[in-house]
Amino acid sequence: MARGVKVELPAATARTRARPPATNEIAGSTTACQDVEMREAHEPEPRVDKNPTGDKQPGPTHGLPDTVDSDSDAGLELLGQGMKAFVTLVQDLRQLGVEELVLPLPKICVLGDQSTGKSSLIEGISGIKVPRSAGTCTRCPLEINLSTGETGCPWRCDIYLLKHYFYDGAPVLPSSNKHVKAQGATRARPLGPWQAQITDSSFFFKTNNKADVPRALHCAQLATLNPGMDPAKFQPGKSNPDERIQVKFSPNVIRLDITAADVPNLSFHDLPGVINQAEVAEEGYLVELVANLAKQYINTDNCLNLLAMPMTDDPANSTASKLVHTLGAQNRTIGVLTKPDRVQSGESMSQWIDILNERKFKLGHGYYVIKNNPDPTVNHAIARQEEEEFFSQSEPWAKSLCAHQNRFGTLKLQRTLSKLLTEQIRESLPQITERVRTKTTEIIARLKELPEAPKGNLSYKILEKILSFEQEVKNHLDGGSSRYPFQKDWYVALVRFRDTIAFSYPRLSLSDLLAAGQSSAQLPFRPSATPSPSVQHPQAIDLDSDEDDVTATHVSTPSSKRKQPIAKTLQTSPTKRVRLQEIPKFKSSQSDSSHTTNVDPTAPHAKRFNLTEIRNILQDAQIGLPNQIDPRATKRMIEESLSLWDGPLDELLGFTREACLTLILDRASSVFAQWHGTQFFELLQHSCQQFFKETFAKQTASAKRFLSKERYKPLTVHEDAMRASSEKAFVTLETVCRNEQAKAYLIKKNAWDEDLDARIKDKKLKEVTDTVLGPNPYILELRALSDTRGYYECAASRLVDNVYQDIHTELFAACRDGLGAALKQRIGLEESDGKLDVWSF
Repeated sequence: MARGVKVELPAATARTRARPPATNEIAGSTTACQDVEMREAHEPEPRVDKNPTGDKQPGPTHGLPDTVDSDSDAGLELLGQGMKAFVTLVQDLRQLGVEELVLPLPKICVLGDQSTGKSSLIEGISGIKVPRSAGTCTRCPLEINLSTGETGCPWRCDIYLLKHYFYDGAPVLPSSNKHVKAQGATRARPLGPWQAQITDSSFFFKTNNKADVPRALHCAQLATLNPGMDPAKFQPGKSNPDERIQVKFSPNVIRLDITAADVPNLSFHDLPGVINQAEVAEEGYLVELVANLAKQYINTDNCLNLLAMPMTDDPANSTASKLVHTLGAQNRTIGVLTKPDRVQSGESMSQWIDILNERKFKLGHGYYVIKNNPDPTVNHAIARQEEEEFFSQSEPWAKSLCAHQNRFGTLKLQRTLSKLLTEQIRESLPQITERVRTKTTEIIARLKELPEAPKGNLSYKILEKILSFEQEVKNHLDGGSSRYPFQKDWYVALVRFRDTIAFSYPRLSLSDLLAAGQSSAQLPFRPSATPSPSVQHPQAIDLDSDEDDVTATHVSTPSSKRKQPIAKTLQTSPTKRVRLQEIPKFKSSQSDSSHTTNVDPTAPHAKRFNLTEIRNILQDAQIGLPNQIDPRATKRMIEESLSLWDGPLDELLGFTREACLTLILDRASSVFAQWHGTQFFELLQHSCQQFFKETFAKQTASAKRFLSKERYKPLTVHEDAMRASSEKAFVTLETVCRNEQAKAYLIKKNAWDEDLDARIKDKKLKEVTDTVLGPNPYILELRALSDTRGYYECAASRLVDNVYQDIHTELFAACRDGLGAALKQRIGLEESDGKLDVWSF
C-alpha cells in the first residue's frame, strides 16, 4: 500500500464513493502521490531482454519462467513487479472518489465486438472465470482490481455494485415479466434513460473460492439489470434468484476486488461488447447506448485500450475498431487477436500477417495474438501452458512468423501491459498531484466559509429558531400591515382570477348573421354557416354592462311594437324584477379601484356560440313542442361555457404555489441565516419544500373538486338574480342582432357608408322599421344563450368564493399552523423527559 493513503474497505459495509472525499483524505492522496514519485526515482528500470530477432522485449525483474507447472497463477505475477506502488495508489485514489472530483485516473479498458473472444482475454489476464450466459455477460461493465496480499494470505474476492447512474426511463415494476421499453440515446442524454449521479457503492458478495466467482458475477449482473428491485434478492446465497431482467443494458459497474499473495497489482475494465445490429427491432436503441458508453471510456486520455479482434472475422467489419479510429485513440490502443487456431490459411492468413507487420489497421502499440482453451473447466495454469505449446509448435506461428514470437501469448501481453501502465501512471502523477492540491485548496476554502458551530444547548437553539420562523410565516399569511404585504399581493391575483372568469361569459358570434345579411334583409330559417369573404373579423357581442338600459343604438324595441311569445312568458312584474346591481356577479374594477386588473377583452377563456350552432343544439334536444327550449339544450350550453375554466384556475393556483413557497423559503433563509451552507440548512429547506409539496397537492385536489362540481349539474336557488341577468342579456342580444339586420338592409339598398358620421349612421338605423325587416327568426336561440349567461354569472360567483375560502382555510391555515410542527418532526427535534435531542445530525 502506498504511504500516505490509508484506506479500509470492510466487505459488508463499504460505500467508498457515495460521498466526496474528506479534506484529509485528499491531502493524504497528495502525500501518496509525492511518496510514489520520490520512490520511483530511486527504483531501477525493469530489465529489457533481447529476443532472437533483435527486438526489445520488456521482461520482469525476476525473469520469465520456462514452464507453468502448477495452478499458482505464477504468470500473473509478471504484471505486478515494479509497479505495485503505482497501481495501488491509483486504486486507492479511485476508491476515495478522487476520479469524480479531480480527473480521470489511468486505467486499462478491454473492448471489442460481441463474440470476439473478449471474455477469454479477461480470464487469461485475471485468472478468474466470467459468466457466459446469454443476455447478461455483455450488458454491463466490469471493473477488476487485483491486489497483492501478504504472504500466505488466502485468495479472496469481494464484489460490489457501483451505481454511477440512476434509471430515469419508463417505470420499472418489480413484478413485470417484460423488459421495459427504454429511451434511446439523445445528444443531451447519451446513455438514454441512465442519468449520472454521485456514485453509490454497495457490497454484494464475498468468497474465498474461485469456483464461486462465475455464479456470483451472474447474480450481480442480474441485480444490475433489475434497477427496480432490491439487489439483496439476487445474492448467490438466495435459492433460485429471479432470472428475468427489466432492462437489457446498464452503464453501472460491477467491481471485483481480488486479493491474494500470488496476484499482481492491476486494475482494468471490461466493457460490454459493441454491437452493430440488435437481435430484434425492439432492442435497436441498445446499439447507440453501448457505443456511447464505450466512447466515454475510449475518449479518456489516461485510458489504455485493449481492442479484441477475432481472426475468424474480417477486421474491416469490426465496430469497436471503427470507434477507436473515429475517436483518434489509435496511439493508446493495443490490438489483441484471438482465436488463432481457427484462422483460415491462404488469403485470409495473409491479411493478418499484414496487420502484424503494421501494414494495415495500424495501432500505436501494435498487435498481440493469444489463444485460450474454450473449455471453461480448464484451469488458468494449464491453459497458459497449452497456449505456449501452440505458438511454439504450430504453423505458421512457430517458424513462418517466428519474428513475432515476442507478441504471441497471454504472458507476453501481460509484460507489455505492465510496462505501458507503469509508464502511464508515472506520466500522470504530476498532473494528479497538482489537481489534488488544487481541489484540496478549494475544499479548505469552502470549509472556512462555514459558520462556527453554535455554542450552548443546540436543540433549544434550533427550537427557538423554529418558533421564530413559525411566527414569521404566521405574520405574513395573516397580513394586516405594510410590513406583511403577502395577502395584498395575493389578493391582486385573486381579483384577476375573478375578473377573468367574469369576462369569460358565453358570447354570440355574428359571423353567420352577417353572412346571411349580405344577400337579403330577411334572415332565412337556416342562415349560412360560412361568412362572406368581406367579413374578416366577426363581431362577438359584449354583454358586460352595469347599466339598466342598453346603450347600443337600436330600432324600435320588439316588446313595444309586437308580441314575442317567448319573451312574454318570461316577463315579470316590476315589483318582482331584481335590479342589476343586486345580481351576485363580478363587477369590473370600477367598484374597487384599489384592486384593478387588466383582463384581455378578447376573453380567451370564453365560449363563443354562433346562431347556427345554438340552433343545432336546440334541435338535438327537440321535444316536439314549438317555441320551447329543452332543459337539456340549456345544460349542454352551460357545460360548454364552463369548460374553459381550467386555465384561469391553474393560473391562480400556480401563482399561489410560487408566492407561498417563496415566502416560506425566504423566511427560513432569514431566520436560519447563521447556518447557511450547512447540512442542517439543506435539510431544513428540503423539509419545508416537502411539507409544502404535500400540502399544496391537497389544496390543488380540493380546488379541482369545486370545479368538477360546477360542471356536474347546473344548480342554483338564486332564481331572481339569474332571471334578471338573463333578461338584461336577452335585450342586448336582440337589439344588436336587429341593428345588424338593419345595417345589412341598408347595405343592400346602397344606403350605408362606414365613413359616415356616427350620428348619421344612428339615424339611418332608426329609420329602418320592424315592418321592413320582418320578424326575427332567432328569438329562441337568443333566449337560450341569455339563460346560459344568467346561470353562468351565478356559477362564476360561487366558484370564486369557494376557491377563495378554500385556499384560506386549507393551504394558508396549514402553512400557518402546521409548518412548525412538521419541521420538528422532519428534522428530528424530539422532546423526551423534558430534554430535546436533535438526532438527525
